[in-house]
Amino acid sequence: MRRLLWGIVIAAVLVAVVMGCSGAHRYDARLVAADSLMQPAPDSALALIEALPPDSLTDEGDRAYRDLLLTQSRYRCYITATSDSGINRALAYYRAHGGEREKLTRAYIYKGAVMDELGYTDSAMFYYKHAEATAAPDDYFNLGYVNLRIANLYQNKYINATAIIKRTRNAYHYFKQIQDTEYMATSIGKLGTYLYDFDKDSARICLEQAIKLARSIGSSRGFFYQSKLAGIYFYQGDFAHSKNLAMDIILNAKNQCDENQFYYYAARSFIRLGEIDSALWVQRIIPKPTTRQDSMNHYLLISDLSRASNQTIEKEVSSAKAIDIENQMLHESLKSELPITEIRCEASQQATYFKKRTFQNLIITLCLILLALSVLLLFLKKLIQKKINKYQNNLDDSRIEIEQLLESTSQKIRELEREKESQRDALAIKEEELNAVTQRNIELESQQADLHSMVADIVMLRQSALNELYNEIKVRTRNDDVRRHKTLIALIKELNDNKDTLHFSPKESFWEKLKSSVDGEFNGIATFVEHKYPSLTTKENHLFWLLCANISPQIIKLCMDYSSAITVSNYKRKLIKERIGMDVRFDEFIQMYLDGKLN
Repeated sequence: MRRLLWGIVIAAVLVAVVMGCSGAHRYDARLVAADSLMQPAPDSALALIEALPPDSLTDEGDRAYRDLLLTQSRYRCYITATSDSGINRALAYYRAHGGEREKLTRAYIYKGAVMDELGYTDSAMFYYKHAEATAAPDDYFNLGYVNLRIANLYQNKYINATAIIKRTRNAYHYFKQIQDTEYMATSIGKLGTYLYDFDKDSARICLEQAIKLARSIGSSRGFFYQSKLAGIYFYQGDFAHSKNLAMDIILNAKNQCDENQFYYYAARSFIRLGEIDSALWVQRIIPKPTTRQDSMNHYLLISDLSRASNQTIEKEVSSAKAIDIENQMLHESLKSELPITEIRCEASQQATYFKKRTFQNLIITLCLILLALSVLLLFLKKLIQKKINKYQNNLDDSRIEIEQLLESTSQKIRELEREKESQRDALAIKEEELNAVTQRNIELESQQADLHSMVADIVMLRQSALNELYNEIKVRTRNDDVRRHKTLIALIKELNDNKDTLHFSPKESFWEKLKSSVDGEFNGIATFVEHKYPSLTTKENHLFWLLCANISPQIIKLCMDYSSAITVSNYKRKLIKERIGMDVRFDEFIQMYLDGKLN
């Protein structure tokens, strides 16, 4: 048994050593250098990677790293993907090799990005969700980036503004942890854009903050957020402010803003302010609409101009076309199954996580059971060895006594043989003595048989004592058959499984089940007392549960390791009056709870 215990310990140590010694892959220095340029200069990173032929890399890990970086740098440089073969190789490698959690997270992210560019939006959501589940809790950049990517999926489908707001808030929180100003501006800018339909004041504050952050790092994205801010002021009725923001972009940065809505906000604000000529001037320089959003704004501008010119028919036609485009966008958003895909991904991940946790818990439980069995077997072996040694000592004493008797008998026989010829009468006497010795041997053998019988009687008496202890540990439920809980007898039997009568210490599982049973009998009183009186110690809560189960003072004395059964009454009175602070008897306290007077 000792070998079994040592085997378990040595196996655990070996596992820890192997896990501790497994280091991360040492990648090619050129790939590491390209990776370091990915955020500040993705075009430089792409040039370095493309200058590194795949054939020059002999290591499988380096080739997977190159595939990942090539996909990432092309995406960052706005090169549309035409195939997912490269990122598939990287993803397969990092799935098969542990210790690369961050790179596996990135592989999932850019697999999702490639699927999005290839038009498989649901698949993109699937891989983004896997990236989110794989990322380490402190991998703030990747967590923030994947939240932005999921928000973009919903944005492109014109659906689920609530999900977009939630994701952009999450992204801002993660990027703020690492003070990434560029992505902080991107996140809070998107948040301001989608907060418009819920809280225009908050949306305005977010966009102003995004503009400030973008300009602090010299990013042209500030003009994009300024365009969105112009729209908020327009729909709030502050046309002068909206016009000034939009005209600032038209005059100073129209080529630095990657959307055209600011033209329409400027023109429509001029109309609202009565400056029709200025509105017509802006209309002439607006680029041709390329998106449905631009087309809708185009028809809204024509509708406003027609209303200003009293052209009712043209106004109604343009307004109808704008509404039709908006309805098309709404119809497409209603057909999208993207939210369902996200829910399915979360359900699948939760099921996988539950299975994994269940398996881990099962392994841990089995290890603990094996360890407990090893300890128990060692204890039993020691106890049995002690008994065997005692019996062996007794047998040794008997053997020595027999040997002494045999030696004495032999000596007498020799004396008889020497005197055989001359003392026949003496020989008869010696023969009688020999018979007496033989009788003594028979008596000793009988005593030895009696000794084995006595050992059996001791075992039976010990079992009888344990049975008496079990009969004593029973639940009496105040003569109320309605409250009798069927599992309390089983709990007391579990208590009896602690066979050590010198130190009676119930198992932790007994206390958990006893608490559950007391809650079942007395309408949740055990849980109520734990939360209502948090100053009670664990031992005091155990005493409360035993008293509720009406266990006899003698058994409570054993369970709580008190000096005597009389001490139980003292602790019972002290528990209610001093620790709980109520001048009532224990039974009155229980009844007050059941009557709802303690809530």
